Amino acid sequence: MEEPILIVDDEEDLRYILARQLQMGGFQVETACNGEEAIQKLHEREYPVVITDMKMPRKDGLSVISAAHELHPETEVIVLTGHGTLENALQAFKAGNIFEYLLKPLDDIAVLNTIVERALERRNLRRHNRMLFEQLQQAYEELKRKSEALIQNEKMSAIGQLAAGVAHELNNPLTAVLGFAQMIYEKLRSRRPENWSDAEYERLLQALENMMQGVYRARDIVGTLLRFARTSHPEQRHLVNINQVLHDSFVFTEHVLLRQGIVLQKQLAPELPPVWGNAARLQQVFTNLLINAQQATPSGGVVTVISESSNDPKGVWVHIEDTGEGIPPDALEHIFEPFYTHKAEGTGLGLSIARQVVLEHNGQIQVASEVGKGTRFSIFLPAAEAEQLPDQRAS
Repeated sequence: MEEPILIVDDEEDLRYILARQLQMGGFQVETACNGEEAIQKLHEREYPVVITDMKMPRKDGLSVISAAHELHPETEVIVLTGHGTLENALQAFKAGNIFEYLLKPLDDIAVLNTIVERALERRNLRRHNRMLFEQLQQAYEELKRKSEALIQNEKMSAIGQLAAGVAHELNNPLTAVLGFAQMIYEKLRSRRPENWSDAEYERLLQALENMMQGVYRARDIVGTLLRFARTSHPEQRHLVNINQVLHDSFVFTEHVLLRQGIVLQKQLAPELPPVWGNAARLQQVFTNLLINAQQATPSGGVVTVISESSNDPKGVWVHIEDTGEGIPPDALEHIFEPFYTHKAEGTGLGLSIARQVVLEHNGQIQVASEVGKGTRFSIFLPAAEAEQLPDQRAS
């Protein structure tokens, strides 16, 4: 159905003449006898073209023009007035999209049809340009996202290969160092050298304990490097129940939170669409984020895990938020970079791994944080495609 033209004038005879002229030209028309009625109509619907007088009781033409511009920016306005001054014209053009400024009485009223047609053409062109711009913007954002994902994948793959090589090279020497340190420690514990003072003896034992703790820490880092390297090798995928993956993550982390005096709140939606992915990899993501929350939250704090479905786009959101120390703004933009960490402990790989796994699942990960109030990580995972559903069951 064609959208009607709105005519606004306090002269009843002129409204009738203008409406009749446009109807003869094939246009649908609605009328308003003053600015107040016109503004009410503009609140109820959009008009492609508004023809309005300037001087009217109960809201003038400037009020109508401003309302049309505010409510419907693409609406074209034709001003038809018997009080034409330069000041009036400037005020009208400042108030909104003025297509034409006409003085009445019109010498040839038939020209109104041509003016309205041209106004409609400009409005349609404006709307078409806006749609093209939105499509271009969407295409740019999609290209940017895919480009960033490709760069990230290449970067992570290269770092993964390096990490695997470093880890394998370090593993054997670390095992040897740990073995010798343990042997010397046990031997000294069983028999103290006679010519050593108590202070020298305790100092050496403490040094050996520190050495072994350092080696244990180094082996943990090696293990993390190996896990990091494995993220670049996709594994078998199937239908995944995200709530079940979260429950599996709670098995590894809930007791740690409770022991630290942190409350774990679970708000899991009962019905979630299945996700096509690797459950073990996704569990690694949620476990890393829960450990991060535990490390950032003091005793008495709260960690909340929320799962919810999304219709546009279709998929699942998981939010993990804490009431911890928060992340400084200068660190926030770097937290997903490999080996970056603003904490004393940690390798700086947990969030890099999490982001990589999420991207491999065509998802997205977001973070919001305020120092002194806490941090919220949000992960979106797209629902399984229709062709992935028939022959599989959610795990």
